[in-house]
Amino acid sequence: MSVQTQNATLLIIASETSEAERLISALREDGFAAKSVAVPHAERLDEAIAQRGCDMILCCSHDRNIDLDAVLTAYRKLDGDVPLILIADAENAAADLAKARRGGARDLIRRNDNEQLKLAVTREFADLLRRRDARGLIERHQLCERRSRELIEVTSAGVAFIQDGLHIDANPAYLALFGYDSMDDLQGATFLDLVVPEQQKSLRDVLRGGDGSAQAAPLERDLTCRRADGTEFKAHLFAAFAEFDSEPCLRLLLNAMNGSRTVNQTGSDPAHGEVGQRSELTRLLDEIETHIGAEDRRVERPFAIFYIRVKDSMTLMRDLGLTSGLELLNAFASALAATVAGRGFLARLSQDGFGLIVDGLGEFDAKALAEQIAATVRLPSHATKGDSATADCDIGYYLVSDRAAAAEDIINAAHRLCLDHAHHAPVGSPPTSLAARTKQEDADDDTAIARKIEDALHHDRLKLVYQPIISLMGDNQENYSVLMRLLDAEENLLEGKDFIGPAIRGGLIEEIDKWAIRTAIRVIGEQRRAGHNLGLFINLSEDTFRNPSVVLWICDCLREFDVRGNWLTFQFQEELVTSNLTSISKLVESLKKIKCRVAMNRFGENAHPERLLQGLSLDFVLMKPEFAQGLADDQTKQQQILKLANLAREFNVKSIVTGVEDARALTVLWTAGVDYVQGNFLQRPSPTLEVQA
Repeated sequence: MSVQTQNATLLIIASETSEAERLISALREDGFAAKSVAVPHAERLDEAIAQRGCDMILCCSHDRNIDLDAVLTAYRKLDGDVPLILIADAENAAADLAKARRGGARDLIRRNDNEQLKLAVTREFADLLRRRDARGLIERHQLCERRSRELIEVTSAGVAFIQDGLHIDANPAYLALFGYDSMDDLQGATFLDLVVPEQQKSLRDVLRGGDGSAQAAPLERDLTCRRADGTEFKAHLFAAFAEFDSEPCLRLLLNAMNGSRTVNQTGSDPAHGEVGQRSELTRLLDEIETHIGAEDRRVERPFAIFYIRVKDSMTLMRDLGLTSGLELLNAFASALAATVAGRGFLARLSQDGFGLIVDGLGEFDAKALAEQIAATVRLPSHATKGDSATADCDIGYYLVSDRAAAAEDIINAAHRLCLDHAHHAPVGSPPTSLAARTKQEDADDDTAIARKIEDALHHDRLKLVYQPIISLMGDNQENYSVLMRLLDAEENLLEGKDFIGPAIRGGLIEEIDKWAIRTAIRVIGEQRRAGHNLGLFINLSEDTFRNPSVVLWICDCLREFDVRGNWLTFQFQEELVTSNLTSISKLVESLKKIKCRVAMNRFGENAHPERLLQGLSLDFVLMKPEFAQGLADDQTKQQQILKLANLAREFNVKSIVTGVEDARALTVLWTAGVDYVQGNFLQRPSPTLEVQA
């Protein structure tokens, strides 16, 4: 905004109001917008300026009743920025000029020189506005710096300021990244000391640029850094010119790359971190990934993951108030951090929830650690309401070995177990896969069957059989469910229920799945080329869909036998979804990209099936066979199937009822709007792809 568009308020010191009116009139005639306040002397000058909001002072020093020395004395005592212009007689101008300079006046104008007066007032008012703008910018800059410092204190990235290679300041995340307890400890080390020797030479020139002599472009590079304890980690460095306490320096921003092991990089450690909790979750996910091979999800370092949650935290904060409640939660976090110090990786995932990873624990050791935490990590005594026998936290733990699900699924499993414990289930870990969930005591039988499976794989004694999936709505495509049979060396035929469990427990199920998938793709290619419009439903075990490369392997098979993806439907069990939701979501997304269809088997066991349909893009749901048993005489089952069929239709998913036993069940299913049926009543599994009348 220009000076001409703003009104200045002038404080005119003159004993006669007529002189003040003459001055303001002369300025207005020349186009300077101004208001005036006239005072006869300089007493309480500061009060007059503050009360009337004056921008500038015009002092008529030619007035015999004005004491110039008193005016200059009062002016020097002013705190604000208010320019002073003296107006003097021509004969006294030279004498008053020396006083004006000593007193801080901005200019001295001869009386009746209206042109010079206007120029001086316009100039000083413009300068005043620029100074005010500058002060405003400085205040904003200082505010930004304060907020920047506050953000730096709590950011998950390590931030430091260095000058001549020496640390002058660093945030808590930077200290934690390198394993230093305080800034005093870090000041004894140069930044080069924190980098491996072979990379130090290339950084020296960059660090010398911190004197601010040349504001070069920011630098980015990957480094191998060294902690105080001598361990190393990979990090990404961003270095840029900055100022610290008005001194030029370099600002370093350091982010640990995946694979580095840091307990605290949130700017508020896991014990006290009210901020950065999303970052803590991300780092916990990254820590899980360091235990798992990227190619095949094989667990390279078995571990236990614990989820620890303070009981009734919302009630606690309601009863004690937010601030007191948060203080208690922070005290609990401190106690937890002290108890598990050095044991593993601890992250605060929410106000009342913590994730802990400990390597190499078995079931017994994990349970012992959970009991130790529950017994020793307590809220301050005044919050326990006198019940010292009851733990203040719920704990769920989950053991991870062999092949792992997605990191999100692993955390979710521990969290779910913690919630189960809160509802009076025992502390514990579900097995990491169906293999352990179906584990049996008879290891000798497993060993014998495992030998038969290996022999069948090597001598081509595995067989596919097919059971038709019949449409109740007039679909002309022939769909078949692919099932497995095993012919052992004694020519005994084993059904899937006889060997699938031992195959899972023996780590052979993925090899069986791949054999079945490749064989099925070859068969459907032959059938399609022969003119048969059919599709195959193929099961995927947990070990198989946890392998991130399985979809690429399926693509290779499709290309090998010139088969389209939409001829195949891959299915998995509903009970595997909740513990592998992220893994299965990625699987479904990948299968959809190659046009394959996806189905969920044994649908209807989950208490909230609508959530599964919301979370996954499915083409079919196969209801568990128990629904079809005695269906015609069971009103409850009929209502269940009707509800599930309607729910599937809402999500544009086709419904299939398996295990159909009799003709009366078909009438019920058709009435309920079920799309397809499958069962031995219709046709038993057959080695041929022909629907029998």
